[in-house]
Amino acid sequence: MTVDGRTAVSFYLDDVGPYVTEFSKEGKPMHPVPVSALEEFAEFVKEQGLAGAVSVIPGLNCLLTEPKNDLERDYAKFVGRLSTYNLDAHMEIMTHGPLFNFDEMKPIEGTSEAEWLDDPNVPLEEYLRYFRNTIRVGRKLGVTYTGLSTPGTHPKMNPNVWKALARLADEGEFPNPAVPVFAVIDESPPVMRPVLVARSGRGASYDMPSGVWDYIASWRNSPDWIDVDRYLTPQGKGRMADLIRNGSPTAIFHMHWQGLNPATGLGWPAFQELIRRLNDQFGDRIVWKRPSEIALEAYKNLDF
Repeated sequence: MTVDGRTAVSFYLDDVGPYVTEFSKEGKPMHPVPVSALEEFAEFVKEQGLAGAVSVIPGLNCLLTEPKNDLERDYAKFVGRLSTYNLDAHMEIMTHGPLFNFDEMKPIEGTSEAEWLDDPNVPLEEYLRYFRNTIRVGRKLGVTYTGLSTPGTHPKMNPNVWKALARLADEGEFPNPAVPVFAVIDESPPVMRPVLVARSGRGASYDMPSGVWDYIASWRNSPDWIDVDRYLTPQGKGRMADLIRNGSPTAIFHMHWQGLNPATGLGWPAFQELIRRLNDQFGDRIVWKRPSEIALEAYKNLDF
């Protein structure tokens, strides 16, 4: 909760890129999404006074630092402007798929980044090296990463991931000493707040889960996965309503670009409806904050 007693509300938007993948029995066909869709979303966030985090994944289905067409070039230019829309940029790692060879600037066949995050045998130095390289690729795009959103959920992530993020924050690789991490979804707690997981020098990493499953804009982009009432009904019920009424310090939800993007996403109207309901029912009891701001407020309570 903020100092004035309001609940800090935010969101994570995952899988953002110039292409979205449709998952079906026939395979995984990719479809282009114009950058105007990302700009429309960002403008809506700014106009409505919202705040959140957007995943910038340089190697997702293409390599944004080496764009091969106008679509990829447009995305490469726009992602560097996300901060002007009150949006954090999160690493969802370099590819959201296979591990990446930064010397050859291409994916490596074999282990995925998701598997690698959970592997208990990966040493701290390997995570440090991989995260540093991803951060530096982001800088080439004008992106300053503030946190990590993991590809997939990771309730049993290697502790060295958390330690590496705290170390990098201490070294100044992140703009803030506190690094928010979205790794799990948890609908059970009556209240939610950032949880300190690792410290290194003056750096710290925080577990900041989403408090509700993505029934607005799922990666499935399916009407079966659109249910605004799960978050907030017209009668004031739902998971977000419960958190706010309970005086939860935070109420964070997450979405996926496949389902949210205004060009092809079925969840775009549902997201707009959720914002209308939040404003109408709880406008005086919430304040929108970026995940980096929420983590930094928690960090200020630490003793050094």
